[in-house]
Amino acid sequence: MVERRRSIPGASCFECEWREQTEWRVLADDEISLLTQAKKCRMYQTGEPIFSAGEPSHGIYCIVSGTVAIRKVDADGNAVLVQLGYPGDTLGYRGLLLGEKRRHNAEALGPSKVCFIDQRVVKTLLDKNPALGLEFVRRVTADLDDAHAKLVQNATFSNRTKFVHLLLVLMNRHGRTATDGSRVMQLPLSRRDLASMIGARHETLSRIISRLEEDGIARFSGRTVHVAQPNSLLEEISPPLLG
Repeated sequence: MVERRRSIPGASCFECEWREQTEWRVLADDEISLLTQAKKCRMYQTGEPIFSAGEPSHGIYCIVSGTVAIRKVDADGNAVLVQLGYPGDTLGYRGLLLGEKRRHNAEALGPSKVCFIDQRVVKTLLDKNPALGLEFVRRVTADLDDAHAKLVQNATFSNRTKFVHLLLVLMNRHGRTATDGSRVMQLPLSRRDLASMIGARHETLSRIISRLEEDGIARFSGRTVHVAQPNSLLEEISPPLLG
């Protein structure tokens, strides 16, 4: 856990570029100062665990840079990817607020800077500023809405549509525009993780990728994805999602 490992100097929370997108935006200046003094930040390397299911919830984590994979261990002991965390995201708040152990594993998908805020500091801030608690309630509500939307998507959309939608989301985060107007992306995930995110088998995803290539929608080479006509992805999902 972060609190037991060597931390690195972190910038003041006043200077954090993500602050206005987080729950901490409602804090007063003296509360931000407390947060700055109390947080412990460190760099995680690719594949390094940040926290694990079953651990006590001793605090909250804030992603400063990089990408974090949130995995849930199923009944067979397999760690299934359920969510990606990006800069500005807060992790581990639910277990802390409910007094429960961690339900998920979190690991860095690449070099990632993550800050840890001890439970005592979080509770002090919640006592001083009730608006912070309301922000976390809103976050829980948003998470529930996202989970409901995913259930609807899994029940009504084809695996191909779900995968194209996932590609669009990842392209927005990790893609770049080439000089010819095409879009290129280095996938942050393995194909097995991509399959788990759309609720499909690895073999099913391989067939979807082959058909997308045959249809001229995208080219895949290892983790590199090239989309010659970016609008083609939008056209793929327009009938079920946008129509």
